[in-house]
Amino acid sequence: MRKFLAFALFLLLMQSVAFAAGPVKIAVFDPSEAVKNSEPGAEAIKQLETKLKPEKDRIDRQEKDFIKMTEDFQKQAFALGPDARQDKERELRRKDFELAEAKRMFMNALNREQGTKMNEIEKVLGEVVRDYCAKNGVTLLMAKVPGIVYFADGSTDITKTVTLELNKSWKTRPKK
Repeated sequence: MRKFLAFALFLLLMQSVAFAAGPVKIAVFDPSEAVKNSEPGAEAIKQLETKLKPEKDRIDRQEKDFIKMTEDFQKQAFALGPDARQDKERELRRKDFELAEAKRMFMNALNREQGTKMNEIEKVLGEVVRDYCAKNGVTLLMAKVPGIVYFADGSTDITKTVTLELNKSWKTRPKK
C-alpha cells in the first residue's frame, strides 16, 4: 500500500512538473538484463569462470571424497567397534566442516570478484545512460525492478539500445 501511495504521489508530482517545464519523456530499462546481455557482462563471466575454476574443481573433488567416505562409513559402521566408530564419526564431522568452510570461502571470493567486475561495468553503464538520456531528451529514466515497475509499454523500454551503447563504450573506455 505504501508503494502504491508513493507511486501515486510521484505521478502527481510528475504531472505538475510537466505543466511547468514542458513535456516529460519517460523511459525504462532493465540494468541487470543490460549487463547480462552485454559484451562486458559476458567477458566478466568468462574471466570469473577462468579465475575460479581451479578452486571450484578442488571443492568438487573434496565433496566427492566426502561422499565416498560417508558411504564407506555407512557400510562399515556395524563392523567397527565403538571407539573406531566414534573416531570415524569425528573425522566425518571434521571433513564436513572443512568442506562447508571451503564452500563459504569460495562464495566469498566469488562475490568479491563479481562485485569488482560489476562496479567497473556499472560505472560505464552509468555514463552510457546519462549520455543516452541527454541525447534523446529523456527526462526520467526508471529501472525495471520487480515490485516497483509493474508495467511499462514496450516503446518506453530502452534496454536493448542501452546494451548496444554499453558495448560500444566498453570497447572505447580507458583501460586500467
